Amino acid sequence: MTRKLTGRGVLLVLAGFFGMIITTNVVFIAAAVHTFRGEDEAKPYLQGIEYNHTLARRAEQARLGWRASIGDQRLASGAVLLTVDVSQPDGKAPKGLSLAGELRHPADEHRDRTLHFVETAPGHFETQLRDVTPGRWEMVVSNNRTEPFRTERRLWVP
Repeated sequence: MTRKLTGRGVLLVLAGFFGMIITTNVVFIAAAVHTFRGEDEAKPYLQGIEYNHTLARRAEQARLGWRASIGDQRLASGAVLLTVDVSQPDGKAPKGLSLAGELRHPADEHRDRTLHFVETAPGHFETQLRDVTPGRWEMVVSNNRTEPFRTERRLWVP
């Protein structure tokens, strides 16, 4: 038994087709709006205005010639040991550094962690974190004192 395709049948098929497309779009748009995290920086406009200040700090850091190396290691306890070694151009450690930083997750800012480093040897700073999931992270470290020092590195935490 075959039925004859009428204008009403074509209208119902087209309405059903476009209804399905519109419903799918509404679902995807709602999901995108509810999961959108927004801007990465809290105040991007002010950050843009302060960019000349950022460039001046980078130039001062380059003039000082300080170098840093960042490392990470998963300990047997499950914690992650993060290290920073800072040296001057003559190879000696700068005096009076107080480092702090942030371990940033590239996809979820709610997983970012604040870092407080302890100087265990001249120019060698360490901190330990628990409950750090394996994967890619970005570590940003800066000096809390007057000298403009900032370094960052992408890490793969095992």
